[in-house]
Amino acid sequence: MAFNHRGFRVTVDVAPDASGTQWHCEASIEGIEERTRQARIEGVDLTFSKLKIDVLMAMSMIEHKAVSSIDEWHTEHLAVDGQSRELH
Repeated sequence: MAFNHRGFRVTVDVAPDASGTQWHCEASIEGIEERTRQARIEGVDLTFSKLKIDVLMAMSMIEHKAVSSIDEWHTEHLAVDGQSRELH
């Protein structure tokens, strides 16, 4: 599954591990707009027990973590841009 958030594309993959006891979840984050193409946000990689969490909950959690990473980058980026504008 993939979705866009604040100029980034998040691609999420969820699959059972080799033993079939855990969900392995990965989210890659890529800038897709001019202002975000140069940004490097580390992807998210999580593992959950299949006995405790179903696949939809695991997917929701990895998506939320990816969105939080983007929001943190966005806040830091705007803070830096705002400071540089104040200096001029």
